Amino acid sequence: MEKINVLVLITVMDRAGAETMMMNYLRHIDRGKIHMDFLINRPGRADYEDEVEKLDSKIYHMCALYPGKFRRYRREFRRFLEEHNDYDVIHSNLEEKSYYALKIAQEMGIKVRIVHAHSAPKGHDLKMIMRLYFRKKMHKYCTHRVACGEKAAKWLFGDDINIVSMEEYVEKSNSIDSMSYDGMENKTVVIMKNAIDTKKFRHSDNERKNIRTELGIDEKTLIIGHVGRFVPVKNQSFLIDIFKYVNNIQNNSRLLLIGGGNSKEEISYKQEIQNKVKKLGLEDRVIFTGVREDVNNLMEAMDIFVMPSLSEGFPVTLVEAQAAGLRCLVSDNVQNDVNLTGEIQYKALEDGEEEWGEKVLEMVNIKIDMFEMEKRVKKAGFDISDNVKLLKEFYVLASRGK
Repeated sequence: MEKINVLVLITVMDRAGAETMMMNYLRHIDRGKIHMDFLINRPGRADYEDEVEKLDSKIYHMCALYPGKFRRYRREFRRFLEEHNDYDVIHSNLEEKSYYALKIAQEMGIKVRIVHAHSAPKGHDLKMIMRLYFRKKMHKYCTHRVACGEKAAKWLFGDDINIVSMEEYVEKSNSIDSMSYDGMENKTVVIMKNAIDTKKFRHSDNERKNIRTELGIDEKTLIIGHVGRFVPVKNQSFLIDIFKYVNNIQNNSRLLLIGGGNSKEEISYKQEIQNKVKKLGLEDRVIFTGVREDVNNLMEAMDIFVMPSLSEGFPVTLVEAQAAGLRCLVSDNVQNDVNLTGEIQYKALEDGEEEWGEKVLEMVNIKIDMFEMEKRVKKAGFDISDNVKLLKEFYVLASRGK
C-alpha cells in the first residue's frame, strides 16, 4: 500500500480539545502508511507546532477564516493546493466553515473530503446565522462525515442521519466492494472517538505528592481543577463563584485553572476572570497555570474536576479526567455519552453557585476507585492504541472509494 497523504484543516494547533485529539492520533498512527500535515488559520506559532514537526509532519499557515477575509481565504487555499498537489485526503476540523475548502478541493480533484463535527453550539445571533448558512452549503462537497459524538453529529449533519462507530464502519466497508458517498444523499456519520493514551493518566501517589509540592500545596488542601481555554462558553466566571462559596466553607481550598489562549477574545476573557478573582480577594486561592504540557500530572493534584460549560461537544479533558480517576461535576449541557465510567455527576447551571458548591463538598467525600475508572475508560474503547488503527483503516478505505 502506498502512503496516504492527509491534509488536516484546523484553526490553530493550540492545546485545546480538537487539537489535542488530532495530536493523540498523530503521535500513535503508523506514519509509514499515513502522513499527516496541518494547515491552520493563524499566523503565529502555536503550542503543538514543535511536536508536529518532530513527528515529520509539516505545519502551514494561511489567513484567518473571518467574514472580511473569505475572498482572500479562497484565493490562498486554491493556491496552496496548486502548490501542494499530492494530498489524497482532506480532513477538515473546521466544521461548517469547511465549505470553502471542500468546494475548492472538489474542483481540484481531491476525492476524499472529510468533515469532522466537534461541537453543538447554542444561541442565535449574527454569527449563528452565518454558521447555519455554511452548514447548508457544506453538505454538497464532503464525501465522508465524522463526529466526536451524537450531539455534535446531529447539529452539523442533521437529525436524519445514520450514526455508526468507526469499528462498525470499517468492518462493514471491508465486507463490500464499494460504497456510494454522494454528498447530498449519504446519511452515514462515523464516530471518531476523542481517544487518549490512558497510561499517561494512570494515578500515582508519588506524582500527586510531587506536583502538589511544586504548587506549594499540602495534602490536606482541597483542590478543585478545571482545564479549558479562556472563552465565555467554558464559563470560568461561574466557576469562580462556585469556588468562592466552597472556600467560604472550607478555607483550606484552591482552584486550579489550566489553560490559556492567544486570540484577543481569550486574552480579554482571561483578564476578566483574573480581575474578578482579585475583586473577590481570592488571588492567593486561585492558581492560573497557563498552558501546560503536563496536564496529566496536574490532574494528579486535583480532588475534583468541575466543568460548568454553556456548551460542549465531547470534551477530551473529561475523558482524561475520568482516566485519572477524578470525581467530575459538569453542567447538564455536557452530553451523557461522555460519562464513560458512570461516575460523572451532572448539574443545571440554573441551580446557582451555592448548590454547585454544596455538591462539590459532597462529592469530595465520596470514595472512588481510581484504577477502576481507568479500566472503564479503556473498556469503553477510548484508549488511543485501538482507535488509531481504525483511523488508519478508515483513511485507506476512503481512498479506495469506500
